[in-house]
Amino acid sequence: MKKVFAAMMCLSFIGFAAFGDEQEIDFLLFAPDSSNRFVNQEQEMIHLDNLAKYLLDRNLIPGQIHVHGYAATVKNDIDPMGLSRDRALFVISELQRRGVPYYLFAEPTAHGEVDFWGSNLAEVGRNPNRRVRIMLDDHYLPASAFIAADEPRSGFPWLLLLLLILAAALLFLLLYKKRGNAEAQAAAQAAAQAAAQTVMANSALPAATAVPASEAFVNLEEEIRRRAYEFYLARNGQDGDAKGDWYKAVPEICAQNEADGYQVYTEDGCWWAHRWYNASGSCQRPDAGSGYL
Repeated sequence: MKKVFAAMMCLSFIGFAAFGDEQEIDFLLFAPDSSNRFVNQEQEMIHLDNLAKYLLDRNLIPGQIHVHGYAATVKNDIDPMGLSRDRALFVISELQRRGVPYYLFAEPTAHGEVDFWGSNLAEVGRNPNRRVRIMLDDHYLPASAFIAADEPRSGFPWLLLLLLILAAALLFLLLYKKRGNAEAQAAAQAAAQAAAQTVMANSALPAATAVPASEAFVNLEEEIRRRAYEFYLARNGQDGDAKGDWYKAVPEICAQNEADGYQVYTEDGCWWAHRWYNASGSCQRPDAGSGYL
């Protein structure tokens, strides 16, 4: 079943990549720890040229262009909120240098550390989170909106189509194999159920004592980050102690989750919440262990 699920996920991803909407994976990506240098400097300068032309051709009102800056999670001395804001300001300055009036821009928005596009667990996963996005009329603009008319566009994605066919063939083979083993699996399940019934009938303990349980994990980093940003907004956007906002938000978010029955702990520098449930849906607190707060 796990193999079938993995094949279906692979099939969905390849199909979306081949025929879905263009994503912003390689648009306005910044180099690590930099607020004025892109991963692909030449490409992004072309994107900024085309973006400026696109904006100048529209009948915009003051404050209509919203620029959002982001940063990846990296253990260093750089303030992620300040870095993400500087990245947004850099893009604004580059667009103004290309003729876009300053009054068309709203105040830049700094999001700090995010994991919207990458996992942040390795460098390849952090790269997509070092970006700037442009918003008009509550919609983020993809890179396809700024491609110049004379810029070459890719043709039909034959390679992706081939991968799609191969994934479909893999899924068919897995389903066929599963169907061929259906009778054997049904017999094994029937034997297991009969054995379980025999054990339960001869057992001194009632069946209700065997209660399966499940557990839930919640990453608290985004909740803490949003709460810290609310503290920043409460100061009317004035610069302050970003780390202080973070440490002020941590106990508040932890207390909220503990009130909901979660155990709060840290792992690899990240805050998590953990809770167990029994079959009836009620909460079971796990045994106290190292790392729980």
